[in-house]
Amino acid sequence: MTVDSRADAAADAATGPSVHVRRALKLLAGGAVGGVVAAVLCVVGFGIGYGGSGVLSAAVAALLVLLFYAVGQYVMVLFADAGARLLLSVALFSYTTRVLLLGLALLVYQRNADALPALVPVAVFLTTVGVVVGWLVAEVWVFSRLRVTAFDTEYVPPATADGGQ
Repeated sequence: MTVDSRADAAADAATGPSVHVRRALKLLAGGAVGGVVAAVLCVVGFGIGYGGSGVLSAAVAALLVLLFYAVGQYVMVLFADAGARLLLSVALFSYTTRVLLLGLALLVYQRNADALPALVPVAVFLTTVGVVVGWLVAEVWVFSRLRVTAFDTEYVPPATADGGQ
């Protein structure tokens, strides 16, 4: 590492991450809080309703959803400084992948539910949906409160062929 690159690294560390990365981290944190709140509600609710198997079922489903969504949102943090088109492509791919993988996991579980008798299918499915909804609602709420500056240039009428008259 050269002296110049060390100075650049120190300057970057002093200024911290870009505004785009900070916003993406806020979305990650907000979604995680919403997902965890929904997960706790599901674990408690299904624990009351189904006992230990309800707690286990809700906890497994909640952890799976939280893992998928945390990884997916972290991908968005990694690409936060990318151009608009790439960022949109990554966001769509990331979200689609999350939904497809969760759907596939639920399908596999449904077809093999008898192999896992300790889990309550209703708790697994409702917790999955509840944690996804909790994550997304919190993420939308955080997004609606982000301070995104927008600048517009002053209007200048087009020049006419006769010199502006």
